[in-house]
Amino acid sequence: MASDDRLKLLLEFASLGTRLPTSVKLTPRTSRTPRATEDQNSWTLRQQKWKGIKAQLAAKAEAHSAQQRIKPLTLLGGGEKPHLPPLPPTLRTSDLPAKDVEQIQSTYHWRPVQIREHCFASDEPGRTLGTYVNTLSFNLAPQTLQGAKPLQVRLASGNFTAQGAVWCYILEDSFVQCRGVVIGTCPKTHDPENGRNIRICRLPVEARPRRGLQFAALSREAYDVGGHITYTSSRVALTVTPDGWICGHSTREMEGAIDLSAIRFCKQGGISLTDEVTLHTVDVRGSRLVCLQGHLSECFYVLESKRPLAMLPESCRPKEVLHFVTPGSGPGAFHLIQVRPTQGSGIGGDLMWKDGVWNHDQVHLTGIMYEVSADSLALSFLDASWSPEILKIFVAEFQKFLMAKFGSIDDAWIEAFDLNGLGVVNFTQFSVGCKKAGYVGNATRLWAAINDDHGDVICLDQLAKNYLEPEQPGYSQLLDMGNAELPAAALPEGTR
Repeated sequence: MASDDRLKLLLEFASLGTRLPTSVKLTPRTSRTPRATEDQNSWTLRQQKWKGIKAQLAAKAEAHSAQQRIKPLTLLGGGEKPHLPPLPPTLRTSDLPAKDVEQIQSTYHWRPVQIREHCFASDEPGRTLGTYVNTLSFNLAPQTLQGAKPLQVRLASGNFTAQGAVWCYILEDSFVQCRGVVIGTCPKTHDPENGRNIRICRLPVEARPRRGLQFAALSREAYDVGGHITYTSSRVALTVTPDGWICGHSTREMEGAIDLSAIRFCKQGGISLTDEVTLHTVDVRGSRLVCLQGHLSECFYVLESKRPLAMLPESCRPKEVLHFVTPGSGPGAFHLIQVRPTQGSGIGGDLMWKDGVWNHDQVHLTGIMYEVSADSLALSFLDASWSPEILKIFVAEFQKFLMAKFGSIDDAWIEAFDLNGLGVVNFTQFSVGCKKAGYVGNATRLWAAINDDHGDVICLDQLAKNYLEPEQPGYSQLLDMGNAELPAAALPEGTR
């Protein structure tokens, strides 16, 4: 029974499939039945469309390969340009002023390397990644250069060409500032026989440093794209030797315009700031210039990025937060250094490591140069601006503070100041020691009082010296000395 029912169901299902509308007529396909034409076939249309696209791409590739290669241009043109249609008469007859090569500067965009994101201002939403550095080019004000001695720099033959004249200025017989733009290629190695010469130019005898100095400079490579000049900025390392040669090094050989205003140094001796770094100052035309020279010791700067690299005295407080690109010890090793102003405790500012190509390197601080703030001009790093009697009381009170804190001057020297055991400390080590001891007074004036010989370092004998005379002047005698500002230690009880 079950098989009969299944057969009936199959017959009914088959009968339903044969019920078609009367309007539909089925014709069997035979070999004579015409197929769709080539214009009506979708596969043929797709093939023809792709053949046309491939032909267009091939034509573009052939035109691109046949186009003449655009060579790098200088800042003012040069090189080979593509053939362009003539300009209209209105543009040909227009008188456009030529560019001043000494005024062509560029802001370098430092992209994060070791540090993912740098600090940025909240009112600048477009500058969120990296740091914009505008200190690779440095132009002194015309009034500052008044009275400076100009000297022309001699270029090396057959290597670099100058856009205009290349000069160096000597301020107050100590500061040297270069100006000018040179065009050429900085090779990786010095091989003059094969056309790789790292020598750019040579400074005059009067403007040569005592020791070799390394600087970070900006090189701009220009291209002509459709009649418009575009620039690519990169970093190059410049070395100034004691015999006056300025040499350029780069990790990639390319022709570019190098701004020599990155070379600024002092040929006189300075004050030891930290490690092998010296501090130099000069007062000129109502302004004070601060310059750093030398290098720091090797360390892992990523681990030390939260601590200041060096402390600046209050007489060297910068106007604002500044960023500098400085070279390292290896090729292509550059670092981003921040100089920021601070207030209080006799400290005018500090230096912070913000980023670098290598996290373990020897950082050179040569080339950091800036003008101090207006409130720092009245202060002096070597002169405490107090009378000798007040300074003696000032240092004696500091010695009492150290003895109460550490038990003796010798223990304070070992635990807070001379941590390296060298027997001498520089200004940065002295400032850090005062802060470690909990001293909240003016560290700059205290340094000037202890450093009676105006040297670059102080020793234990100077710190432990007995500065008090048998008879101390009274409070009325101190007022008669005509000092408007007295330390709290010099005032008697009840008047502090």
